[in-house]
Amino acid sequence: MNTVVLIVGGAAVLAAALFLADRALLWMEERGWIYWRKRKSLLSMGSDVLQEVTPGARAQKHALEQERVRKNVRPAEEPPFQVDLDAQVVRIRQPRGKP
Repeated sequence: MNTVVLIVGGAAVLAAALFLADRALLWMEERGWIYWRKRKSLLSMGSDVLQEVTPGARAQKHALEQERVRKNVRPAEEPPFQVDLDAQVVRIRQPRGKP
């Protein structure tokens, strides 16, 4: 009887540990840290083609490129033009080093 209790208890502890590990991995997947059960990663070479075709992927790629361009502009640098809507005037500044 003692061995039966040990086997059943061990199986219950193992099942609880596996359940908790699964829940923790699902939580990590929800945060985007890993791929576990719900989302499948595309591992084939065709995944790049599929991502380029979808409009959402193109928009996201465009937004990331705009963010990179924005971050490359130095904050101390003035914009290349100024717009005065009241006076209806646009002033364009010459880049330094070019006549």
